Amino acid sequence: MASESGLISSNAYLEDVPEVEATFRFTDSDSLRRTLREFSYTTRDRDELSDKTVLVTEFPPESFIIDSDEEYEESPIPKSYKALYLEDVRILVLVMRGLPREVASQHFGVKLGIKLNGMNCLEEIILTGGATRALRGVRKEPDGSWGPRGKEYSTCVLESGVSESNRALQRDARIWLEHEESHVSQVVTIKIHRVRPEIVFSVWKATEEEISTQRRSFSEQEVLVTLTHGRLTADGRLCLSFEELFERPPRPGTRECDIVFSPDSHLVKKIGAVRN
Repeated sequence: MASESGLISSNAYLEDVPEVEATFRFTDSDSLRRTLREFSYTTRDRDELSDKTVLVTEFPPESFIIDSDEEYEESPIPKSYKALYLEDVRILVLVMRGLPREVASQHFGVKLGIKLNGMNCLEEIILTGGATRALRGVRKEPDGSWGPRGKEYSTCVLESGVSESNRALQRDARIWLEHEESHVSQVVTIKIHRVRPEIVFSVWKATEEEISTQRRSFSEQEVLVTLTHGRLTADGRLCLSFEELFERPPRPGTRECDIVFSPDSHLVKKIGAVRN
């Protein structure tokens, strides 16, 4: 990626990619599509809980089409994969999402919708889900995204993952917050521990360096939620800025306010259920 943009390089992104299960070289779309589907079947049978990461090298930008219902636009990338494409090195990073990750993403989206509905402003927000966003030099799918109605961009993004490390999620947050073409002002990450009934929720934001005006992302909030012998413990609550989500302040005399998420044992129990 261009150095003048102030972004971390593609090589830095790749250093933070979780353990890679397989690497394939792109030859043509049909072959890659078959290879990825075969990989999905074999790995799902072995383990449907963990995320699986695949690298595709020499991937041409014109082939980056997320799986479509239109036959003439059939993509080499199945919908079951989450994609990150680094154009300058022509590398496609694909993650086959495990069940805990899917459960966490859907659960958070439902809770956010309920809270916005309670403020009578749900219709003012557009759920763009995992729609691919094209920024200069990179194309990426989030686990969830939201933006003000009438805008063609997202202001809040969700990224989740099953891991012991926070590096990959930190990398995702940096992509959304530090890219000069991005309008994202808040990134929520959900880190699900591979074994323990433990989830870390974080809110990432960006600040500008006084000298270079370069955006720098940082973890503004972090909440650890654990479930031990049926007892929930949490070291705080998560809060999203209403103004940054809607790009306007809350209206006086209404229910509009910052969106607070209290500790939730249901999500930890749901993830425990799919593991068992």
